Amino acid sequence: MSETTVPNPSQNDKLRYWVWLMLVFGAASQTLPRLLRRYRDPALLYDAVQNAQIRELTSQEREQAKKYSLNMAESIVYFCSRNQIELIPMDDERYPSLLRDIPLPPVLLTAQGNLELMETLTLTIVGARRPSPYSEKVVQTLVEQLAPCGFTIVSGFATGIDAISHSAALQYNMPTIAVLGCGINVNYPKENAALRNRMLSEGKGLILSEFLPGTQPIPPNFPKRNRILSGLSYGTVVAEASARSGSLVTANCALEQGKTVFCVPPHDVFDPRYAGVIPLLREGAMPLFDHHDVLYAYYLSMPHRIRLTDLEVPAAQSMIYGSDDSAMPKTKSFSAKTKQTTTEEAPVPDASAPSQEKNSRPLPQSERERSIYTWLRDHGDTHVNDIADGLDLPLGDVLEDLMSLELEGYVESLFGKQYRAL
Repeated sequence: MSETTVPNPSQNDKLRYWVWLMLVFGAASQTLPRLLRRYRDPALLYDAVQNAQIRELTSQEREQAKKYSLNMAESIVYFCSRNQIELIPMDDERYPSLLRDIPLPPVLLTAQGNLELMETLTLTIVGARRPSPYSEKVVQTLVEQLAPCGFTIVSGFATGIDAISHSAALQYNMPTIAVLGCGINVNYPKENAALRNRMLSEGKGLILSEFLPGTQPIPPNFPKRNRILSGLSYGTVVAEASARSGSLVTANCALEQGKTVFCVPPHDVFDPRYAGVIPLLREGAMPLFDHHDVLYAYYLSMPHRIRLTDLEVPAAQSMIYGSDDSAMPKTKSFSAKTKQTTTEEAPVPDASAPSQEKNSRPLPQSERERSIYTWLRDHGDTHVNDIADGLDLPLGDVLEDLMSLELEGYVESLFGKQYRAL
């Protein structure tokens, strides 16, 4: 690590409290985020734990608090600074903004590589460790097709689909992020050692972990890791999943976080390797046939971030995506004609129409639900992430209120996590 990136003493002093909290509470703790909201500062929380001021600690957490000292935490901070490992607590301005909004954000991240990738246009791809040739081909082709569009590929660095996704991204000059289920300095899986070196040496890779250095890849770590996999991206692609696949955990995390889930349709519905994909498709996951399916879903919520100029977009999809005169003149002309016809033939609204009655009905009783409903009424069809950003509300709260509003008949859910006021 260069002299400019080594944390100064004051930073080290604060980081040791964050590391100590991770030693005591562990990754994906339900208790730690709640306590941090109460005490707001890791040093104050440390004092509260040491002075036995927190009653809700488990017996294991009390034992851990006695077992680990600040000196031990400080030695981990020193180890990270000497080994080019960044420590990024959740109050750090470099902390990825998408992770802040998930129900259980990681309190502390360790990172190696290009930190700027955390704020790019991300897409997570997960799948089997022993994938079929069909799934391999689909993933390879999808990454190649998305290469001109500015995406960063996120995956879990396992063998199989994960490694294929990372490798394909590097092959087509795309950035890629790996999220580990072990300490960032642990060489796991060993088969991916060369891939790790490529990611870090070429400047287009980032490796992240919620686990402290030295943590071994034990099975319970991976379900915890999967919420970060989905949380880092706007959408998650399930390339292949059996009935008990870990990829289904990532897909369920994505759904809980209000993210879009894409599923590669099985090449054979009787193949047990796709038994986990079929229920997801039945429950409303988006079938993924090519990269246009991803572009369409992303464009609905963030049109300013999708580069379509250099793509050959079919005419029907161009009408949805929109275009400019230089990129797609035929589509623009057709859209303008359609708009003109609609204006000429539009009937004069009737003062007694049902829509008038809807606008005069009482607003939802909850202040937060009223703000969400009013936002949708004023802005039209809106993606759930944009509602949360526009109102500066946690995504989980918005999803909960939208469900209530939909049950009460105030809003309806649309394709691709969009919502509409009724």
